[in-house]
Amino acid sequence: MKIAFLYGGQGSQKPGMGLDFYENSQAAKEFYDSIDIEKNVKELSFFSDEKTLKETENTQVALVAFQIMVTKLLKEKGISPDATAGLSIGEYGALYSSGVLRAEDALKIAEFRGEAMKKSSENIDTLMYAIVGSSEDIVSEVVTKHSDEKNFASISNLNCPGQIVISGERSAVLASVESLKEMGSKAIELKVSGPFHTEYMKDAAKELENFFKTVDFKVETVDMYYNLTGKQRSDEDVKEMMIKQVMRTVRFEDALKNMVKDGVDLFVEIGFNNVLKGFMRKVDRKIKVSTISTYDEYLKFVEEIQGE
Repeated sequence: MKIAFLYGGQGSQKPGMGLDFYENSQAAKEFYDSIDIEKNVKELSFFSDEKTLKETENTQVALVAFQIMVTKLLKEKGISPDATAGLSIGEYGALYSSGVLRAEDALKIAEFRGEAMKKSSENIDTLMYAIVGSSEDIVSEVVTKHSDEKNFASISNLNCPGQIVISGERSAVLASVESLKEMGSKAIELKVSGPFHTEYMKDAAKELENFFKTVDFKVETVDMYYNLTGKQRSDEDVKEMMIKQVMRTVRFEDALKNMVKDGVDLFVEIGFNNVLKGFMRKVDRKIKVSTISTYDEYLKFVEEIQGE
C-alpha cells in the first residue's frame, strides 16, 4: 500500500480545530504548548469564532499548526507517508511532512506569509469564483480579454476536473464570470479575503524571498508534488518554487493525477470539510480517501492501518 498525506488550504479550517487532540493526547498538548511565535495559536485555533479564523493571517498559521500536529501523532504511531501534497498554505504542511522544513520554521513562515498576503490584498477590491464546466484554455482566454495592466483577473487554482478558480480585481472577475456564464458555465463565489495565487501577490512574494534567507530548506525524504508544477521537483529550487507559489496558478489537479499514476492507493486528508476528498472523487472515484479532522477519526485511522 502506498500512502499519501494531503493538506488542505483555506476552507479546511474550523473553529475549535485541534482542541479535542489537545485534551486527549499528551503529544498534541506538548506540541501546541511549545509553539513559539507571536500569534497565540491555541487561542486562535481552539476559541476564535468563524469570522476571525477565516481571516488569512489567522487561517494560515492555525491550519499549518493542526497539520503538523496530526502528522507528528501519525509518525509516532509508525505511520508515515510515501508521498505528500498540500493545497496553497497546506503546501507548508507537506513541506514539514516531507522533511523539507522543521515544524518551527513551517509555523514561522505560515505566520509571516499570512500577514504578507493580507497586506498585499488590502488596497484591492477583489473577488474569487469557482468556474464549473469549462476548460483552462477557454477560461484563460476570457479572463485575459477582460483584464488590463492595472485591473485584471487570472486563474488561481486548477483544483480538479471541471473546477477552475479565478481571482483578481472585482470588475475584471465579474465581467469574466458573465462571459463564462453566457458560454454555459456555472460560477460560484468563494469567500476568500484576497486575490491569492495571482500577480497581485507580487509584494508578498518579495517579502517571502527575503524571509526565506533565514530558513533552512532541506531535501525531500518522501515524494512531494508541488503546487507550481503538479509534479515532483527535478532541478528546481524549493525556495524559488515557494516564492512563485503565492502568485501563480495552483495545479492541484495535476498533483492528484500524478500521485495516482505513480501508484498511490490511499490518500489521507488532514483537515476539515472534506475539500480535498471532493477533488479526489472528481479525479478517480475508486481511490480510497480517509479524513482526519478529529481525535476520534485519528484513533480510527490508526486502528485501521495497524490492523492491516
